[in-house]
Amino acid sequence: MAFSFAVQAANISGFVTDKETQEPLIGATVQLVGTSYYAIVGLDGSYSVRNLPEGTYEVEVSFVGYQKIRETFSVNGQNMKRDFLMALDNNDLAEVVVSGSAIKGSEMQARTLERNAANTINVISKKAIELSPDITVANIVQRVSGLSVERNASGDPQHAIVRGMDKRYNYTLVNGVKIPSPDNQNRFIPLDIFPAQLLERLEVSKSLTPMMEGDAIGGAVNMVMKDAPEEFMLEGDIQLGYNQINLDRGFYHYDRSDLNMNSPYQQFGADYAASMGDFTTSNMMLRNKTPMPDILGSLTYGDRFLNDRLGVMLGGSFQNSYRGSDSNWYRADVDNFGSGRPTLTRLQERVSSTQQQRAAFHSKVDYVFNPQHKLYVYAGNYFLNDFRVREMLDTDVDGRNYNYLGGTGILTHITRFTSRYQNIQTSTLGGEHSFGSRGRFTMDWSGVYSLAASESPDDGIFKRNGEMRDFEFQPQNIERRNFRQWLNNTDRDLTAFLNFSYAPGIINDETRIQFGGMYRDKDRNSFFNRYIFDPTSPAFQVEGVHWDTFEDVSWALLNPRGNTSDPLNFDSYEKIAAGYINTKWDVFNTEINAGVRVEHTDQGYTLAVASQSVNPDSSQTYIDVLPSVSFKHRLNSKMNLRGSYYKALSRPGFHEIVPYRMAEEDGFDERGNPNLQRVRAHNYDVRYEFFPTLSEQVLVGAFVKDLRDPIEYTLARTNIFTGPLSLQPTNFGNAVNWGLEADFIKYYNKIGIRFNYTYTNSRITTSKIERRRENPDDPSSQLVQVSVDQTRPLQGQADHIGNLSLMYKDQVLGLDAQISAVYTGERIEFVSPFLNNDHWSRPITQLDLSVDKNIGKSLTVFVRVNNILDTPYELFVKSPLAREDAVFPYQNNVNETVVRSDRFGQSYRLGLRFRLNQ
Repeated sequence: MAFSFAVQAANISGFVTDKETQEPLIGATVQLVGTSYYAIVGLDGSYSVRNLPEGTYEVEVSFVGYQKIRETFSVNGQNMKRDFLMALDNNDLAEVVVSGSAIKGSEMQARTLERNAANTINVISKKAIELSPDITVANIVQRVSGLSVERNASGDPQHAIVRGMDKRYNYTLVNGVKIPSPDNQNRFIPLDIFPAQLLERLEVSKSLTPMMEGDAIGGAVNMVMKDAPEEFMLEGDIQLGYNQINLDRGFYHYDRSDLNMNSPYQQFGADYAASMGDFTTSNMMLRNKTPMPDILGSLTYGDRFLNDRLGVMLGGSFQNSYRGSDSNWYRADVDNFGSGRPTLTRLQERVSSTQQQRAAFHSKVDYVFNPQHKLYVYAGNYFLNDFRVREMLDTDVDGRNYNYLGGTGILTHITRFTSRYQNIQTSTLGGEHSFGSRGRFTMDWSGVYSLAASESPDDGIFKRNGEMRDFEFQPQNIERRNFRQWLNNTDRDLTAFLNFSYAPGIINDETRIQFGGMYRDKDRNSFFNRYIFDPTSPAFQVEGVHWDTFEDVSWALLNPRGNTSDPLNFDSYEKIAAGYINTKWDVFNTEINAGVRVEHTDQGYTLAVASQSVNPDSSQTYIDVLPSVSFKHRLNSKMNLRGSYYKALSRPGFHEIVPYRMAEEDGFDERGNPNLQRVRAHNYDVRYEFFPTLSEQVLVGAFVKDLRDPIEYTLARTNIFTGPLSLQPTNFGNAVNWGLEADFIKYYNKIGIRFNYTYTNSRITTSKIERRRENPDDPSSQLVQVSVDQTRPLQGQADHIGNLSLMYKDQVLGLDAQISAVYTGERIEFVSPFLNNDHWSRPITQLDLSVDKNIGKSLTVFVRVNNILDTPYELFVKSPLAREDAVFPYQNNVNETVVRSDRFGQSYRLGLRFRLNQ
């Protein structure tokens, strides 16, 4: 009988789709009435009911918000194919509302936005974010085609690099509005300050329209925050986790309970002479503990009132996490004896621990007077606090004559304690209006107040030599002694937008004339005060004899009034006035947008204390005319061919044009460049788009960027032979950046695949310094320097970037699983002024895992594992050491020189998510 049943059993399969849109109805149920046979419609809209005995059956197909389908059919041992087209149930208004609101934040909405946009964009949906292992916006952007990330000291993604263009060439928006940066030097936004839980979607614009601000040569990242839903909604999550590196070696920390947020200068005035009693000591003592688990949580509430006229959305998020890194860092100089190769002068073996606290609150209220008029208010407040300890063993070495393993370098113990508080506040009041019976004339306006601030109070360094004696430096090295410093800055924006759109009825109703403008008034101020310490008599105080902890050391304060005359104390401003006009045409199945934007910039600074050695104030004014044109040709209802051209610029950061210099112990010195000029670029883009369904896509495109005066950071000296190496922003001639992109999303019932790949090729030719002997055969001949041209990629540009995600969804079990890999190829991190001495980062692959399990209709338990492979972040020079017989640790390839290696460990999280609806 078993054999007979197997022969006569059959399968029935097919697709369940929306009757109007032909889109898959994922999660619909196909039930054989009166039996235990059923199927749940999968990710591609397919279903399959297997091993049906011969007989006659009644099938019922059901989905929330749609009319049920009932049909009768007979099974005679042959496999059957049967598709079902479902129609909306317009009689059940509640279910229709559910169906209509379900598209918000969905993959379908993301694909629809990409397909309908006037410019080239990529969208990550709320659903994709929810199922990913990402906790911040910075984590999310690395999964967008063409985007890579720059990481912070804890190894977490922080800044976006779009299409090989450094972070300076991109800007960040919240709900379409540009926000200021809390960064103490630059105008780009640290994306790790924004929690992923509050996003409805993430949009990345890779081309600009005249309506968009023009300083995005690479692109624009727009965070669309959760909006008021169509009905009551309450959702949230709680997560606990650990970082493997902290489990292995513990977590280093310090006491912040009596941390002085203000320096003695700020507390008592400019004429006050500080003493050692004005400085706390508890925040300068190192401790180790097993950390508490990471705690992350969010809560969001939304609803509509007054017959749906009033919409309210409130959300909050908190994250407290512990990160660590184990690092090795070399200071690489250039050989002074003619080889032109790198020589290693210092080695730091570092152990770092960082506690990160993020908090975010946002609210949005909208009031719909009628279909023609709407007002809204948005307020967001985002915090990121970093508390970091870095313990370093610093060895001064002679890279030419010194054998590390057998020599006697000068060993220094260095501990650095850093507290940083960052905050972004933004508030928007706006309105949307349409006039006329057919809404031919529309207007929208908004006023924005934003404030970004950063405080680094009592950032201190404690040094002692290899015998654990306090280390006494020579007077000429005063900047390298023990110090305590305060570095604060604020960035205030006031911005007004006004936009109009008119449909003149020429050719057809799609014709539009759009015009408008904006004005922004930005003020930034910077405060820097550093106090230098030295041990008192006896100058060499021995641990265990004279002291056990920092508070036991006898110190002398060398500059009681600090250094508030430093150029890092300044006020700066930027005033931008912009206007645009754009025309939109839709003819022969082609949408064409053509227009121009004009931006007037007035930028400058004034030092707080005038200095004879540098320019105490400076300003520059310029006008940029930024034309753009784009087309989108609809090959059919599912295929587009689009192309665009736009001109854009990138302004220098406020900090970068100030003539400051700051000495750093755990990196290179930094200094500004008052001669820095803005960057301009011509940008070209083409893309073929195919959307088989609303949740699937195939995108293939190419881009070219022609840059004038690109800005990069280079390792430079004030004097070619003397003075410390410093990181300095510099304009470098012209450059070309081009690339190819592919983006693929496909679903197979329970399996989904996301894949994107970007190849980027940039070339810039700049002058480099080559040191060599006048007579290469005579080692005693004079050392000369010559200028040679070298062609290289742009700083931060990786040739190859790829993302691959494999998804599994079992709707019967309520199980979602995803494994994601992100690959970033090698790229230049630091540009050296010397030939063949640029610092490159090795290719890196990050592998992450996420698993979600539904418990009933409202609860989900999930697990996240990040950085499974723990691939190190490693910098190297593509040249061997100047002295090939020198022996140094961490140098494993005779053809190159490793200058840095960081490991960050795996992270694990377990969480619970809930969602309640009416």
